Amino acid sequence: MTKKTLVIKILALIFIIVGLGLFIASVLLNLRQYIQANKALVEFEDSKEAIENDSSLQKAYEEKEENQDYEEGEILYVLKIPSIDSENPVREGVEADVLSDSLGHDPSTAYAGNQGNCVIAGHRNYSFGKYFNRLNEVEIGDEIYLETMLDEYRYEVTEIKVVEPTDTYILDNIGDKETLTLYTCTPIYIATHRLVIIATRVNN
Repeated sequence: MTKKTLVIKILALIFIIVGLGLFIASVLLNLRQYIQANKALVEFEDSKEAIENDSSLQKAYEEKEENQDYEEGEILYVLKIPSIDSENPVREGVEADVLSDSLGHDPSTAYAGNQGNCVIAGHRNYSFGKYFNRLNEVEIGDEIYLETMLDEYRYEVTEIKVVEPTDTYILDNIGDKETLTLYTCTPIYIATHRLVIIATRVNN
């Protein structure tokens, strides 16, 4: 075996090891996010059940909703998009630690059930179907559900667009409507722009 052949084989082995390491790291990251998201869903359902079965807890949460007194990282909603088989927890805040294992509600925007624009952000996890990975498959007319501790709100998609990362107007209210805006990075892997889904609340 020549020295050149040996070097080529060593380099090939290094590339294989590095590639395998990156693959394993990606699998472990996706597994962690899956576990964290499902843990949050269970936590949400447990809290909701407790509130439903205790009138004092229900009254306390009604006051909390009225005062919009939420802490960063607190679970607010479960967002359901049936057309893409998506069901994910939504926490308060859009900081990196919040978005690492859930969707995030921008606290500068309206809350579900209130007039204004409720804005929710999320990453596009590369494992199929997680977070906002399939948001690009949503179509005009699709229904979106936002489940809170006390209610469930139904929205219908009315607009889909791609904007620049600096286009912060997507956070603004849209007239006097109750709207829901979802946004994520696009294209997937490249993330030079933002995919925006706008939905208007309809009567349940």
